[in-house]
Amino acid sequence: MVKQYEEGNIELYFNDFANEKEVKQSFANLKPGVTAEQVQSFQSAVSGLVDLPAAYAVVVEKNRYSIA
Repeated sequence: MVKQYEEGNIELYFNDFANEKEVKQSFANLKPGVTAEQVQSFQSAVSGLVDLPAAYAVVVEKNRYSIA
């Protein structure tokens, strides 16, 4: 089988302690082959723009498999 990258997203989660919930922000058009360091750097940059503390990040990739 041949794996082909189709699309990717990154979801950042923040803790909203005042309202006792998590807040999710998604970003589309993630490039293939992103590293953990790049995700962490992006999360740190976005965390500097919001008042909520960062909880974690999730990378979601969609791939297509074909039989060769």
